[in-house]
Amino acid sequence: MPEELRGTYAGVGSAAAIEYLKELGVTAIELLPVHAHVDDKVLIDRGLRNYWGYNTIGFFAPEAKYSSSGAMGGQVTEFKTMVRNLHAAGLEVILDGRLQSHRGRKSPGADA
Repeated sequence: MPEELRGTYAGVGSAAAIEYLKELGVTAIELLPVHAHVDDKVLIDRGLRNYWGYNTIGFFAPEAKYSSSGAMGGQVTEFKTMVRNLHAAGLEVILDGRLQSHRGRKSPGADA
């Protein structure tokens, strides 16, 4: 897989990734939160990022950081294509959204 597609929706939905998943006998993939989210101030202050994505600001907006197509709508098309490709190959797609209590709120200890 081309390096620029690794970690992206396009990479997950690529023929190479799908073929590999099928060879492993995978029938479903679960994606941790892939909706738009913000990084907590406490993490930013420490030079860190919220890789888990549990501080959602848009449940129906794919996170642009995981897109190889940019943040101006390209991430939506790329996400849809990934899901279509996975479904066409007989793979289920499960989206994690359990922690809906984590919604873009102020970090504990952050300035008002």
